[in-house]
Amino acid sequence: MGKTTRILGRMAGLTAVAAIVGALSFAGWTWVDGMVVREVMVEGARYADEETILALAAVDTSMRVLDVDPLLIADRAARHPWVQTGVVRRLPSGVVRIAVRERRPVALALTPDGQPAAWLDAEGHTMPLSEGAAWDVPLVWGAALPENRTQPLREASLRELLAMLPESDPLPDALVSSFEVERAGGITMYAAVPGGNDAIAVRLGSRGYAEKFRRLNAFWTQAVLPRPDKTFTTIDLRFDGQVVTKGS
Repeated sequence: MGKTTRILGRMAGLTAVAAIVGALSFAGWTWVDGMVVREVMVEGARYADEETILALAAVDTSMRVLDVDPLLIADRAARHPWVQTGVVRRLPSGVVRIAVRERRPVALALTPDGQPAAWLDAEGHTMPLSEGAAWDVPLVWGAALPENRTQPLREASLRELLAMLPESDPLPDALVSSFEVERAGGITMYAAVPGGNDAIAVRLGSRGYAEKFRRLNAFWTQAVLPRPDKTFTTIDLRFDGQVVTKGS
């Protein structure tokens, strides 16, 4: 009898604890469920203007926190030209936190008269010039910049080239100063031997840059660097498996 009484007592105690926990959970859920957005914060923005991100996110501070759609807000924030991705968290305190990762420039596009126009990232997106933003990257002439900054560059050849730049140096033993996009879509790279005066025009064509850079590196190492007395004005890689040169 005593043992049965103790078991029943324990069960009653556990039931009471469960009831208390359930009541507290319900109260907590009710509190969170009724919480209205108190503040919207932006984290990770260095070159992107926070006020512009907040305006794009357009979080209604009169709505409940649980009604905020994180994916929708992140998509809106990513419409800022400097924002690559965004992650949105809804906090029980009523704060909506937007953490952004900014795009990283790999080149600088120039206007026809040689003035800085926009930064370019590896995905072919353009970012506006921003105070304090400075990178040692190649220059790009002749790029047609899109009016809609949420869209990448039109030139497939330039997008392919930009995608390669973060992964490898096109020519490690040279000073790569700029790329020029031709009207037909082909690209010419300008590079110089360290200590040299004149840049060499390297005609890359419009595709297959990974293979062409391997071919160029081999030629540069075997034919250009060992011959400082020989002057190259053009290196043409547009033809499969060939290196055609012009000198002066």
